[in-house]
Amino acid sequence: MAQSLYGSKVFKPKPPDKGSFPLDHEGECKQPMEVYMKCLYDHKYNNTECRLEAKDYLDCRMQKELMAKADWSKLGYKDLDERRTSEKEHPKPS
Repeated sequence: MAQSLYGSKVFKPKPPDKGSFPLDHEGECKQPMEVYMKCLYDHKYNNTECRLEAKDYLDCRMQKELMAKADWSKLGYKDLDERRTSEKEHPKPS
């Protein structure tokens, strides 16, 4: 097939910078994904209520190399990362 059609430039697709990652064909992160999906269902798909579950799912994907490792602040989870660190350093009295 011709490289160009009537002198127009050839389209060269490139993958997106973010959001493109392999599917989990082996089900390595199925359990955290199911927990996240159940949370969404329980909270009428209000994803702000399920941020911890989403973060756990993304963490699983990063650990299993199903997506590139990224800093939590770049993924919108800096506040959760700081809160977990603070809770570990200063546990709430029971």
